[in-house]
This record gives sequence, structure tokens and C-alpha cells, in this order.
Amino acid sequence: MKKPSVIFLSFILLAGCSDIADRDFPTPEPAPAAVTDPQATVQTARLLANLRTTAESGRTLFGHQCSSLYGIGWSGDSDRSDVKSICGDYPALMGWDIGAIESGGDSNLDGDRFDDIRMRILESYARGGVTTIGWHTTNPVTGGTAWDTTPAVARIIPGGDLHDLYRGWLDRVAGFLASLRTADGVAVPVLFRPFHEHTGNGFWWGKGNCTAAEYVSLWRFTLEYLRDVRGCHNLLWVYSPDIVGSQDAYLEFWPGDEYVDILGLDAYDRTSWSLATDGVRLMRLLRHISHLRNKPFAFTETGIENNTAQPAWWTGTLLKAIESIPAAYVLVWRNKDSNHFFGPYPGCVSEEDFRKFVATDRILTEKDIAGIYE
Repeated sequence: MKKPSVIFLSFILLAGCSDIADRDFPTPEPAPAAVTDPQATVQTARLLANLRTTAESGRTLFGHQCSSLYGIGWSGDSDRSDVKSICGDYPALMGWDIGAIESGGDSNLDGDRFDDIRMRILESYARGGVTTIGWHTTNPVTGGTAWDTTPAVARIIPGGDLHDLYRGWLDRVAGFLASLRTADGVAVPVLFRPFHEHTGNGFWWGKGNCTAAEYVSLWRFTLEYLRDVRGCHNLLWVYSPDIVGSQDAYLEFWPGDEYVDILGLDAYDRTSWSLATDGVRLMRLLRHISHLRNKPFAFTETGIENNTAQPAWWTGTLLKAIESIPAAYVLVWRNKDSNHFFGPYPGCVSEEDFRKFVATDRILTEKDIAGIYE
């Protein structure tokens, strides 16, 4: 049976798990909803509203990084995705990365050509799909990768000696975002997720490599420059820490309600951190924070790398975790090759379970979200 489209989901209430967080946390009245861009395009504003109502209905968009560009055993094929090969439909949401665009090259840090990324984004939008973009930014001090943890934030925020360099980087980001337009001139809405996993110290913008005040300054300047100076009005801003243990830890680097559209979390299923147990407890906490801030929540990165041992991971682990909170979307990382994959692919151990996962009423693929920009 075809699942209801987003158009018909707007006023369906989430049933069965509405009291999960209430048993563990007080439930205060929500704060007023923040609006990061009063001039957001019509399609962008509608996307945020529909992500909220979809989540409130208990439905979650399924997302996969780089899903239509390459997969296990193929690269660059047209009209292809490992997800589509299994279930007959594309993911509702696809993730991309523009790391290295600041250097002015033709390809991102993974070697994916920006022209190819742009083409896949426009194809997805034409079908009704949703796009999220991250930015694994070069270290501006050393020229190293995002994982070069040499402190740099203080030098690129207003007043820093490398501030002009950073403004130039943002001009290149804005140029790419401006190129995401249809033949009719419609700007593709983008869930923009810069400076993620900042509660850990793995990136140069992470905790221990900058102060909370410096991070807030970086976030606010980036948003205001792209929005007010470069006129990027097709962005929804996604705040996505790594695994945290408390509300205070999640909000330690919070840039302000008016600077965030969607709350996110990056948390992978690993031997040292179980999505089935630790993840469910964390989802309850985030459900509380989502209510408190009156913003939709998304599971912005997750997955189990190279799954060869858990054939029921999709329904037995991931589905149970997101049932704890009305997540607007969930994104698993890319299928680079047989040594580095997170999504399903034909012949994998969890292929049949993935079909069951996307067949549930809770999980939405691309065809299920008709009207998400309406």
C-alpha cells in the first residue's frame, strides 16, 4: 500500500510514544519558534513547515549521503542509487559535502566534482526530493584538512587576522549555493549543516580547539554573511553536535534560537556506543530539547559501518531509536566502496530488512514526500 504523502500528514498526531520524554524530563512551555531568515524563499519556508508537521505525525524522511552519485560497484551512472536498486525509490533526502570549495577547485575533499553534485541536487529537487549540505572546511591557518585541529576559529571571526580570507571562502560557498537553481530560476532549498560535531575535538572548530564564544561568533557571522550580504535565502540552518550526555552539553555552543532552524545529532552505532541502548536514551533527551526550543529535530548522521553481522539492523536498531523522538529525517552516511559503506546495497546482509524498514508507515522515501514544498 502506498504511504500517505506529506500533504496529508500535516495534522496527524504522533501516537504511541508521546509520553516517553515526559517520564524522564519536565515539559515546559515551548519557546517561540525562531526564524533565521525572514526573507526565506517560499519553497524554503514551506519545507521547514512540512518537516515539522511530518515529524509531528510520526513520519521520518530517510536520507543517504551521495546516494545518486555512486555506490557499491558503480559510479556516475544516471538514474541510479543503491537504495533505489533495493526498494524501487530514491531516498527522500540526500546529503552532499562541499568541503574544499573554499580552495577554488573543481572537486570536493572526496574527489566528487561540484558540477556532478549540482546536477544530482537539481535532479533530486525536480523529483521532489530534499537536499542537505555539509562543509568539511579546510583549516584556514595551516591549509590542512578539517581534521587538522590546529586552533583557527579566533583568527577568522570578526577581528581576526584571517577574517578577510574567510569572507572570501564564504563568497565561494555562496556562489555554489546560488548555482542551485532550476531552469525557471527557483532556488533549491538546502538544509545547511556547517561546523558539525563541535562538541567533540575532532575538527578545528570543535570543543577544546575554540571557545564556545568563538564558535557562536563563527556561526552567527557565517549565517549573517550568507543571508544578509550574499542573499542566500534558500538555507535552513542545522545545528548538529556529536554524542552528548546532558542538555547543557548539547546547548553549550548554542548560537541562539534565532540562528538555528533544525536541531540535529550525529551519532554512529559503534561497539563503544550502542544506538540500540545509548541511542534510545539520548533520543529521549533530544526530544525534550526539541520541545523546549520549539524546533524540529533530525538524526543528521548515523549508521553502522560495513555491516556484515546485523541483518535486522534497520528495523531492530535504527527504527527503534527514531521511534523515541519524532525525527524529521535520518541520514546514513555514504556507500563509498565495500570497505566503507553505511547504507544498504543489493546483496548486503541487511537488504531484506531494509525493504521492511522503508515499507513501514514511519519511514518516507522520495515518492512518499510529494508536496513537501507545497
